[in-house]
Amino acid sequence: MGIRTAAVPPGPRRHGSRVSVITLTGDLAGMAVRELMAALAEAAAEAFAAPPWNETPAHARWLTARMLAEAQHPGFVLALAFTGGGTSLAGFGYGLRRRPAPGSGARLSFPGAEPFEFCELAIRPAARGLGAGRALHDAVLETSGPQRRWLVTHPAAGSAVGLYETRGWQVRRVFASSADGTSRLLMTRHR
Repeated sequence: MGIRTAAVPPGPRRHGSRVSVITLTGDLAGMAVRELMAALAEAAAEAFAAPPWNETPAHARWLTARMLAEAQHPGFVLALAFTGGGTSLAGFGYGLRRRPAPGSGARLSFPGAEPFEFCELAIRPAARGLGAGRALHDAVLETSGPQRRWLVTHPAAGSAVGLYETRGWQVRRVFASSADGTSRLLMTRHR
């Protein structure tokens, strides 16, 4: 169980804007999700409203409810980015140790230790270009341990895919989502 904080240098597009990142694990992460459910759902709704996601506010609430349930899993890591001197939630990222679900399309074999799934990275549009996505990504992975990692994203989510590729992720395959049949991109990263 722990908490880490970091200040992020201004992003390349908005000089002078500051982002702070807090990384939480264990019971503290679960408590933070419970306390921030409304703010997390609002951030997710803004982050995933535009193409290619086209998600609804109802889906954002479902996502945060799922995050609360997943906070009970071993190895759950939550990173929160704030702007405005720590008063405005700019985005979040989280992940946990688990293998891909059978039948999910993310067919992977991970011998040995349980891999880490990088589950979500959500940045509010107003906070994009500040370095929050990179900072959240790195904070989650630095806290998650040295195991192999995997994630699923939309192949048309260009900014996210670009970030992941610059951070060492490699495309494994495109597959159809078992939930709705749309294309998804499976990426992996060693440590």
